[in-house]
Amino acid sequence: MPRTVTRCCLFVVLSGYFLAGCNFDSSPTDPATVVPRLVMLLDDPSPDTRRTAAQALGKIAPPQAIGALVEKLRDPDPLVRQHSVWALGNLGEQALDQAGAALVKLLADPSEAVKNAAAQALGEIGGTQTIVELVVDALQEPDAETRRAAVSALIQLEAASAYPALIKALKDTDAQVRQGTIAALGELADAHALPSIQDRLLKDPDAGVRSEAAFRLGKLGDRTVVSALRSAAAGDTDAGVRRWAAWALQEIGAEKT
Repeated sequence: MPRTVTRCCLFVVLSGYFLAGCNFDSSPTDPATVVPRLVMLLDDPSPDTRRTAAQALGKIAPPQAIGALVEKLRDPDPLVRQHSVWALGNLGEQALDQAGAALVKLLADPSEAVKNAAAQALGEIGGTQTIVELVVDALQEPDAETRRAAVSALIQLEAASAYPALIKALKDTDAQVRQGTIAALGELADAHALPSIQDRLLKDPDAGVRSEAAFRLGKLGDRTVVSALRSAAAGDTDAGVRRWAAWALQEIGAEKT
């Protein structure tokens, strides 16, 4: 079938997928029929068609499309890259070997949406120690948005081996990186991080970082931080931080006095 005809027949529905408007020898929703045609459309001259094909493959999540989707991570169109990343994330662990390292590279993509999608996809496919080390390396990039994406990936990967790098990242010049780092440490639930998170609660200049610290201390539930939380609940200059500190005290079971 000529590509132009195939392209005009592609019809994607968010709740499912089907190809309509053409004559097919087999069921139009048979993956054996649909997937090869969608893979072919990933190379269509039209960015809209490539995007739609990637999105459709993400709905079907066929393992045989992993290689083609990885190729599209280098597509010149950022939305094609974003939809391809999303599709790979939907494939989960089965995409790890072929896509893991390529997704880490996209943490430095020029598009913020692609960076964020890559971080999300890494959390969905999981990570080997090598992948975690590559993400940790991205925490050293000069671009703050790349560092934010890297820490976002570490939040989801919950890799204990990243602990030393996360402690170091608490001193990052970017407030969003520091806030994300506290979240990542909170997900590790490592009591060794309590003093460092407590320090951010009491000393960080950014209210968002201090709020995150209060929230994570409440979730960790360790009574050794009650004094710091009481100090923040009573005296922080930001009302939001005071509320989160009070909430954390309630979570821990300590009275705010």
